Amino acid sequence: MSSTYEFAATAIIGSRTLHTPSGREVTIDLCAPERMPDAPNDWFCAYRIAGLEDNMIEGRALGIDALQALSLALVQVGDKLEADSTRLTFLEQDDLMLPTISTLDRQPLERLARNSSAIE
Repeated sequence: MSSTYEFAATAIIGSRTLHTPSGREVTIDLCAPERMPDAPNDWFCAYRIAGLEDNMIEGRALGIDALQALSLALVQVGDKLEADSTRLTFLEQDDLMLPTISTLDRQPLERLARNSSAIE
């Protein structure tokens, strides 16, 4: 494990390969969540996106526990890819199967609507 908030290739717990229309690979790597050295009650999860035209993106998400840090890292990756102009596919589909802020915002409302319908 790394002792900083940076991406550590030795701590990768998950990867996904996406493709551009030309066949170029774009790889997402997520590291295992780690406790923050200077705030041991909080966690961070580092990630890397490699293969986009501009450059490699490295980032981290912070959370109150390991699961939140990991979940927020997935959302950050989804948001960064959604904001990038590169068209990407996963398993030859446009849906990259990654959460984004826009999909997370809808879920509580949809759940509330379903629960309200079930009560009526």
